[in-house]
Amino acid sequence: MLGVPPCPQLPVGCWERKFGHFECVFSAEPKDRECYSRKALRSKKMNGSLDHSDQPDIDSIKMFVGQIPRSWSEKELKELFEQYGAVYEINVLRDRSQNPPQSKGCCFVTFYTRKAALEAQNALHNMKILPGMHHPIQMKPADSEKNNAVEDRKLFVGMISKKCNENDVRVMFSPFGQIEECRILRGPDGLSRGCAFITFATRSMAQNAIKTMHQSQTMEGCSSPIVVKFADTQKDKEQKRMAQQLQQQMQQLNAATMWGNLAGLNTLGPQYLAVSIDRRAGGHSVLMLPMSFSH
Repeated sequence: MLGVPPCPQLPVGCWERKFGHFECVFSAEPKDRECYSRKALRSKKMNGSLDHSDQPDIDSIKMFVGQIPRSWSEKELKELFEQYGAVYEINVLRDRSQNPPQSKGCCFVTFYTRKAALEAQNALHNMKILPGMHHPIQMKPADSEKNNAVEDRKLFVGMISKKCNENDVRVMFSPFGQIEECRILRGPDGLSRGCAFITFATRSMAQNAIKTMHQSQTMEGCSSPIVVKFADTQKDKEQKRMAQQLQQQMQQLNAATMWGNLAGLNTLGPQYLAVSIDRRAGGHSVLMLPMSFSH
């Protein structure tokens, strides 16, 4: 097998007794015996140490995980994450200014497969509270995994019941495909604002969700049907911001023009109607009615 030399000099079962996790594969003849460690070929990389060339799948996802106990090491985290699939790498973020360096209560984890990472996220994110913590685990793709393609698969969902949590929203949209991230928008008080962002694994999944779910129902406590559309991209946000700035400039220009016209009316005499906007008075219109003078 890959890169492991034969070891005919060892008796049958020797490696199993000496290294409990090793498996031996051999023929009837000692000279043909070859010993392999399946665990060595799938060994885990912990905080940068990797003893083999085995790599995760090309579409694997590096996940950021927050709200983990500061006392936990890679060992405890490995036991937590391996419930969902083989783990390639775990990096606990540590404060190097401390001696010894102390955990910051968060880490990066990379599974060998994308499927395992998404299953772990679905089971842990906003779902499980670890011992000694007050808030549930936060698990999402690391910033380094984000690119423009995410914008093609990210949906905005509005007019959802404020009683719904992330899991409820996932259940609603899971028939359309794998959900990479689901986040309900909340106010400073932690209460739902009645809207959420959902990121699917592919754009086609997101399109099917829009086609089926948009305005399909009116949820409890909502005044209008559910809204499902692609989330605004950074370009969309910039265009909206520019449009708002242009509108403000137009309003200022109109106000200046009005003031100029009012100044011209002074030459026509006091019997004419004058209207002005006094910004210092809070933007209220001041109406001066026509006045008649007796000569």
